[in-house]
Amino acid sequence: MEQADNTLSDTTAAPTAPWQRLMAGHGFLAELHRLYDTRFMYELEMLMAAPDPDMEDLSKGVEAAARAYIRERRNMRRRKPGAMEYRRLSALSAKLEAISIDLARVQRSPNCSVKLADALETKVQSADPSAAGIANLIDGAFGPGDPIAHISAFLDLLQEAAAETVSLGEQDTPSAYYKADLDGWFRKARKTDSQPVAALARAFRPYWERNARRPFNAGRYDPTTKQNKAYAVDAIHLIARKLDPDLTRTRVVTVMRVI
Repeated sequence: MEQADNTLSDTTAAPTAPWQRLMAGHGFLAELHRLYDTRFMYELEMLMAAPDPDMEDLSKGVEAAARAYIRERRNMRRRKPGAMEYRRLSALSAKLEAISIDLARVQRSPNCSVKLADALETKVQSADPSAAGIANLIDGAFGPGDPIAHISAFLDLLQEAAAETVSLGEQDTPSAYYKADLDGWFRKARKTDSQPVAALARAFRPYWERNARRPFNAGRYDPTTKQNKAYAVDAIHLIARKLDPDLTRTRVVTVMRVI
């Protein structure tokens, strides 16, 4: 009897927190710019305690920090490995390889390639926002000359990634794959809500150190305010709270002590 696979439910709650909206990915950069607007950047500049911080560099740092936070939230979606994962990923790799071969054949035929490109431009007008967004990115980056070539290159990359997920060398078998996954799962640290904050802080650290005159640490406890006094803590809290409004400063202090 096959073991059940731990897939995510198709029914998920509507995103509420800013980080959940960013996870969905629709209008990612627009949402990011809305969260980290001019007023926010002014507040962050004040925490640098430096006469002339590079605001363009800091803006890149904020985006890098937010991306690290979202990426860690994505990683936290992992569940205990299921026995079906190897079969699904290896099947996907094989199917993508077949599609890549067929698409390469189409690409070598001018008539087929042009027909497919024309149809793509027509269908994208009524496509799902995610699919339309990817098509528009390809058109924006490479122009309308040969979109199928660029889609073909991306599919090759996707196939290589799928193959990589099931590559175990000489032990490339479903049972070995499942055992390796389980071993990794049991060695993995327990998930906590501090992990995305830690990822954000690590990503922002080099930008802080280039632009601030204060150390990047948790500071010292002040019995008067009953809080740790640290500009770096305030900066990380400022950035992360835009993603999770419920985040406490105390949690940021805890993170800063261990990174």
